[in-house]
Amino acid sequence: MGRGLLARIRRHASMASGNFAAMFEGVEIPPLPAAAARLIEEINQPDPELDRLVKVISASPETSAKVIQTINSSLFALRSPVLTVRHAVSLLGLRHIRPIALSYAMVDAIPRPKDNLFDHGLFWIDCLLRAILARSFAHRHCQGDEEEAFTAMLIADVALPVLLDAWGEYYTPVIEQWRSGTERLSAIERRIFSWDHAQAGSWILQSWNFPEELVCFVGLHNVEPEQLAELELTESIALPIVVAAQLPSGLRPDPNKTHALVHSAMEIFSMTAAEMKNLIAEVQIGFDEIRELFDLGAGNAPQVFEHLTQAAAQEDAEE
Repeated sequence: MGRGLLARIRRHASMASGNFAAMFEGVEIPPLPAAAARLIEEINQPDPELDRLVKVISASPETSAKVIQTINSSLFALRSPVLTVRHAVSLLGLRHIRPIALSYAMVDAIPRPKDNLFDHGLFWIDCLLRAILARSFAHRHCQGDEEEAFTAMLIADVALPVLLDAWGEYYTPVIEQWRSGTERLSAIERRIFSWDHAQAGSWILQSWNFPEELVCFVGLHNVEPEQLAELELTESIALPIVVAAQLPSGLRPDPNKTHALVHSAMEIFSMTAAEMKNLIAEVQIGFDEIRELFDLGAGNAPQVFEHLTQAAAQEDAEE
């Protein structure tokens, strides 16, 4: 990422975020598991060393196995299978492997609120759907940055379980209002708190010492695509992330909003209806493969894909 681009993202984040350190004073942010903390420490090195990173990833058999399975999935379509983390790194490079390993390390790091409004499995299904969609958009828009888009979108809603777990008295009514209405969650948050969970999430990730670019992209994910043009960020993965973030939650499916997303994506990424149909099919295949690595069921994902497919078909009929 160029310094000028990162500077623009920082400037937006500083203007929009508010003083979360003061707002959350006394709120206990859960520490990262040791394995995830070591991985982030290595990723943050100015010049990460291949051997050290391979050792850190391989130290967690579960994470390393998931990384290898992901690399061998349809998302990468390799001609020959990858057998080890070292093989994966040597084939694809550190830039691609680091965010994938970080994604899996984060799954166990995020708390599981006891609140009845929070379902851990359904939360990750939503996150994974949007992450694979963002990856597919990034493949069209800015090839080479697909894994960063996937990881940023996967952890973009990290603040939701953290806030419900540590700040439930204030945050539970917000989730209740969102579940019972049609308004976007970020709009409700801004009206009530003057900030949203994207900004809170970036503050949480910063407290966990996440790489700065991921912190910034998470903080931006709820803005409108038009705002990215004003910020001169349309050529970055911010655009695929922002568009994918508009996919309605499986907890609150909405065919009209799904159609709006499909129409917007086709315009923004210059896709025909046929190309959009192919992209949705690829996302569905990728989702079905990767969700098994997260030990997730299908949840309401079939209905989400049905709405996506119907929207693409309608666009096709109107072309």
